Amino acid sequence: MKKRAILLFSGGQDSTTALGWCLKNFNTVDLLSFDYGQRHSVELKSAKNIIREIEKDFSHHKNKIRNSLIFKIKNLSNITKSSLTSNIKIDTSAKIPNTFVPGRNLLFYNLAATYAYTKDIDNIVSGVCQTDYSGYPDCRDATIKMLNKAINLGMEKKFTFHTPLMFLTKAETWKLSYSIGGNKFVNIIKKLTHTCYKGERRKLFSWGYGCNRCPACLIRKKGWEEYNLEKKNDL
Repeated sequence: MKKRAILLFSGGQDSTTALGWCLKNFNTVDLLSFDYGQRHSVELKSAKNIIREIEKDFSHHKNKIRNSLIFKIKNLSNITKSSLTSNIKIDTSAKIPNTFVPGRNLLFYNLAATYAYTKDIDNIVSGVCQTDYSGYPDCRDATIKMLNKAINLGMEKKFTFHTPLMFLTKAETWKLSYSIGGNKFVNIIKKLTHTCYKGERRKLFSWGYGCNRCPACLIRKKGWEEYNLEKKNDL
């Protein structure tokens, strides 16, 4: 059987970089996106545009993306008070910012494993990272490893969870994007992916679209500047 993988695909910088990584490391990949009432749901449109552009610009990967599905999760905002699922003002003053959606990644992984079980796919990939990130506990390496064990135990399967960006800075993530597909892939990341928590896509900055103020934009901007500084110093 060919090496197959499922990718948790949001349409953001990290999951798109992870998609490039999957296309280089697996024969086929299924993409799972989630509509959970996020205020930046524009990322779902970005996801579709990214797939289309990758298949156009990297034709040798065209047949590797087998399925692209959106799972709709209703009423998540009824049991959380996250600023990502409501109009609450973004607040990053606490150790865990209110942009954290409790259990979100745990839920996504469980749904991906359910899909993988049905399709007999052993590899589950995500772009989670614990280096340059917003401090979400469900993005940490220890969390993902323990979740992998729990799901394998609960489903009597041997899934392998892959997190290729886990210990990369955002600058290193930009660098990985370049190593995967050169400037063509970097431009897809810059112009098509969506990271901004506010769903802002009116202005294109050097690092991509966004509000240039929310934590996600600032982390992405910082990584872009460090990546370009390193490139300049290497010349």
